[in-house]
Amino acid sequence: MPLVYEMQALTWRARSARQQDAILINGKVIQHDGLISRHCHAAASAPWCVAVADGVSSSPGAEQAAQQLLDGVWQQASHSAQSISFQALQQHLNRSLANNEKYYGASTTLALVSHSSPQNFVNIQHLGDSRVYLFCSHSQQWRCLTHDHNYLEQLRLNGELQAGEQYATIYNALLYYFCADPLHEVPELAAQEEYLTPDDALLLCTDGLHDVMECHEWPALQADMALKEWLKMMKQMLEERKAYDNASMVLVRLTEGEKHDAE
Repeated sequence: MPLVYEMQALTWRARSARQQDAILINGKVIQHDGLISRHCHAAASAPWCVAVADGVSSSPGAEQAAQQLLDGVWQQASHSAQSISFQALQQHLNRSLANNEKYYGASTTLALVSHSSPQNFVNIQHLGDSRVYLFCSHSQQWRCLTHDHNYLEQLRLNGELQAGEQYATIYNALLYYFCADPLHEVPELAAQEEYLTPDDALLLCTDGLHDVMECHEWPALQADMALKEWLKMMKQMLEERKAYDNASMVLVRLTEGEKHDAE
């Protein structure tokens, strides 16, 4: 039976005053207060791209930054099977928002997964603190594949993080992000390649999820579980923990064709 990538997403405003997240799935940019997207799938040989963007709340027009950035991602993805150019995205954001004083400085993070070929390999790219996680069907565990671009993570990577030490929130300040400012520069980071086996899954998410629950607390994604049911479980867990920030996630699973077509 042929392999397919099945995908579904959840975006939720939670208790925040505004929805500053946006998601890209099935060729559509979605920014909604509370929505589970339609279930969709792509042949394992077909190109596709999914992404999440989290507008930086301290910047003006954060929600517009997230939406415009994902518009730029899709423009690139729909015309090329190559990895997404971050510098081209930064230029797109400048053209879209930087000339409007209302949105000058609008900023956002990004996490995306794209696929071209061969069928079991995906490309992972991110900037900021939106993340990509892997669910391994063999170990039945989730693990993070990305490193946040902030001062705290830089200390950790340098071996300078002190065990048991409490760090001020200033250490969560972002080192890299997209910003509607012609003088702002972003690094052209290389894509990370990941190999998936059948029933492995990827979760792209904004910090509204991982700030509340780390991945060791997440439920396993069983091979016979519908993606929608897992997303509903996650939303319920966030509600029980009184999550405040916007929480958005895109779930992608490599599976046998027609296995979940009835969802």
